[in-house]
Amino acid sequence: MEKSRTTLDQWITLQAVVDYGGFAQAADALHRTQSSISYTINKLEQTLGIEILSLEKRRAVLTHEGKLLLELSREITEKAISLEKEAKNLIFNNKLKINILIDPLYISGLFWNKIAQFIKENKHYDINIHKTALSKSDILAQKDQDLVITHYNVKSLQPIDLESIKTVLVTHPKSVLQHLQHDELSKELKKQTYISLLADSSNVDHNNQVIYVGSVETAISFVKQGLGYSRLPLTVVQDELNKNTIKQLNTHNEDKEYKFYLYLNKNSFSTGDITNLLSLINNPHQNLISD
Repeated sequence: MEKSRTTLDQWITLQAVVDYGGFAQAADALHRTQSSISYTINKLEQTLGIEILSLEKRRAVLTHEGKLLLELSREITEKAISLEKEAKNLIFNNKLKINILIDPLYISGLFWNKIAQFIKENKHYDINIHKTALSKSDILAQKDQDLVITHYNVKSLQPIDLESIKTVLVTHPKSVLQHLQHDELSKELKKQTYISLLADSSNVDHNNQVIYVGSVETAISFVKQGLGYSRLPLTVVQDELNKNTIKQLNTHNEDKEYKFYLYLNKNSFSTGDITNLLSLINNPHQNLISD
């Protein structure tokens, strides 16, 4: 039997350099030194006799051969990870689990109907569902999650398109912000407490306090207490708006839609199960839970 001259660690290191955007970033993600990352890539190139990465303007860029090898390496490492997971499943009597991580802004009855249908048809899975705000860099670190839903688009991870969610700015009905005109309001927003469902609010200009929360319900509770303002999904807060427990700010061009994406860990599912799941998600007409 012919023995491989390369290692999984070398290929995983190459993937990290590409996915995280450089040697230094890969070193941080893998908890190694930058020199160790460089040595591993050089050793891989020497072993294969092929240049995989070339330097262009101080950036490591995949060569044509590197691109081909990278895609093949992903298949190999995914199978290796899948093999390890299968071994763990044998230990736990083949009891499978699905870990689902969802951005708090994402509220979709249609999507959850489809997931519920999948769960009903696959009783051999236990389900763990968590809501937490992720930054873009966090997505690459979610190795233990089987499904991740976020508004960040990382094309290299081949996300599945989901729907867009419309959000609006809301405050307590008696907030001083409700009485300001557009120019004054824009300035005052920067000074008021902002209740954020996003992990990264660096794109929002604030001179004052930001409170990061993990659910729409928590954000609504704070707003009802007269604590600043928040950007929330319109469909979720519509009842509260109708009851006038909170009130939408009359702003120009402040309503915002977030496009959401699904990241699927294909190593977490059998071939048949993943086919059924993707069929449900990608079928816009299949939205009812079967009995």
